[in-house]
Amino acid sequence: MTDYSARTHRCYCCGKNSEHSVLVSSNSFGSPDLDQRPPEMFRSTIQSWLQECPDCGYVAPNIEKGDASACTFLDTSEFRAAALEPALDPDVRRFLVRAAYDAYVEDRRSAFQHTLAAAWVADDRKQTAEASELRLRAAKYLAGGNIRSIDLRLRLLDALRRASNWTAAEALIVELVAERLEYPFAEIIAFHRSKIAAGDPGRYTIEQALDGKREPITFQDPELISSPSHDTSR
Repeated sequence: MTDYSARTHRCYCCGKNSEHSVLVSSNSFGSPDLDQRPPEMFRSTIQSWLQECPDCGYVAPNIEKGDASACTFLDTSEFRAAALEPALDPDVRRFLVRAAYDAYVEDRRSAFQHTLAAAWVADDRKQTAEASELRLRAAKYLAGGNIRSIDLRLRLLDALRRASNWTAAEALIVELVAERLEYPFAEIIAFHRSKIAAGDPGRYTIEQALDGKREPITFQDPELISSPSHDTSR
């Protein structure tokens, strides 16, 4: 069951009050997607993962919380460009504004994740071309950096495959295969490689990639990141 509560929040940056539908609780049943988007019912709460102040435009999981950088960001050209980007779904735009803030504070991983979440919204709207473009935008946040996190690189691999960037996806697979990874990573990588060979940009779950195996999966990744959207306590 998913529950929401109507609450008044005071914006950290401008101090104005506004009403928001806050996610109180939810649950998930089944396997996450290969990019770790959660299954239902939590999957469909995506519109509540970020709040936006209607007065100043501050975007955060909870607009009552922030720091000095959150407020100074509102005076930047990066904020204005993201906030005023034309023809965007409002839910997509919120994620892109937050991604622009992440980039402003040099948090490339969160910028990638929030842009990927924008692609999830486009998926739900059946906007295939827009979703692919957003996945490519997400991937750019990780370009040129030495990413050690297996978890993050597997998310990136799925984004590249689903955006039909076969060359970049195959190059990442070569990098990962060279590390001689074991279960479940090797199986997931092999699954991606088979779909790339078939020219398949479709959505698949981790369970599908593991061919229904029920073995316990433990991610021993020192840089494992959790999506900020998964914290329903904020």
